[in-house]
Amino acid sequence: MPNGSRIKSLKNKLKEIEDGDGFVCDEQGRAIINVGAENYDDIFSPYCYKGGDTLSSSLVEYLKQKSNVIPLEYDLTIKFHIKDANDTKRKEIQSALKENFQSAIYGVDQRLHRTMIFSLWFILLGIIFAATYILTYNIWHIAITYIIDLLAWVFLWEGIDAFYLDRRMMKLDKIKALRLATANIETVEFEPY
Repeated sequence: MPNGSRIKSLKNKLKEIEDGDGFVCDEQGRAIINVGAENYDDIFSPYCYKGGDTLSSSLVEYLKQKSNVIPLEYDLTIKFHIKDANDTKRKEIQSALKENFQSAIYGVDQRLHRTMIFSLWFILLGIIFAATYILTYNIWHIAITYIIDLLAWVFLWEGIDAFYLDRRMMKLDKIKALRLATANIETVEFEPY
């Protein structure tokens, strides 16, 4: 069986076992991510001192993984299933979630700024080398002009790649982090399986 038809048949089988879009929405149209944490302290890093102010790294990865499945146009509701659910615990979780993803947003903003400066410098250097190539094409030895031409293309390519492609991916990362930082948090009573 050729690879193309095998891929098609496996995709058809996958469609048969999918359960809708892979996520459920609440009455406000926000996608729901359920988090089961029988032990409330499991939500926070084991290194937190007196209270939960930092989310556990496994929870952060879980939230990122679950939110990646949900299209970006949906806002999120994260429903924590915990014992003795109350508003104080909800506020603690909300504060830790906001703090965690605000630092991620800050990191993306810094990378965006550095990438912008990097790309502008590379584009400028590419333009300078391209202009040098055009001006010296008939004057200098042919080997030198090839090197200048190559440098012009490398700098222009890298600068444009960073400006358009890398920054786009960083902006998507920022949107994902903002979505998690602004998610609606609900706490509900944990029910054993």
